[in-house]
Amino acid sequence: MQMNHPLWPVVRESARRVVRIEKIIIQAPEEYSNDITQLCNLISEKIPQRSTFPSHEHTNCDEIWIYDNTNDEPYPIAYIGLSEPDNNVCWIELKIDQGFFSMLESCEQLLNAGYPGCVGCDNSLPEGRWNEKTFRQERKNHSN
Repeated sequence: MQMNHPLWPVVRESARRVVRIEKIIIQAPEEYSNDITQLCNLISEKIPQRSTFPSHEHTNCDEIWIYDNTNDEPYPIAYIGLSEPDNNVCWIELKIDQGFFSMLESCEQLLNAGYPGCVGCDNSLPEGRWNEKTFRQERKNHSN
């Protein structure tokens, strides 16, 4: 996905979350198993100190949900599909093939660039807070 694509910011934010958060659950159809395994292998290669990797829960739905499983109660952080989720979830409003592969490509770019790097180290820049509600509203305003 090119940087000038209107969904590029939310794809990039979703990828940052997948790469940064250590305990991720990806609920996706079985056909994505190999892609999720390749993502885990890339994370393992690029972040060797990491001990947990995204897990895959198989679904039969035509959508993909990504959950933060850091605490006892997993909560959604990203959704790929055509039904609008809550405003606290990054929404990649595409069919799942295109959306998931765009996010995986962005994960690979981030990992190859050294992300997440040394969060909190000297000279590291704090990340800004993503505002999904504002992003969606700006998209709607630009499409009118």
